[in-house]
Amino acid sequence: MFLIACASILPVMLIVYYTIQRTAGHHSRRETRGMIKELVVEAMNKHDHDFDD
Repeated sequence: MFLIACASILPVMLIVYYTIQRTAGHHSRRETRGMIKELVVEAMNKHDHDFDD
């Protein structure tokens, strides 16, 4: 079950990554990486809460 969830989240995260790269062109690479890390942490926290319910 966990592998299926991870495999289904990966394409979504890649789309988010490329969207951020396209729309956040004025940010530095470090700032973009920070935004991506925050999105990943938020997604994982939400994913953990879903399994807790």
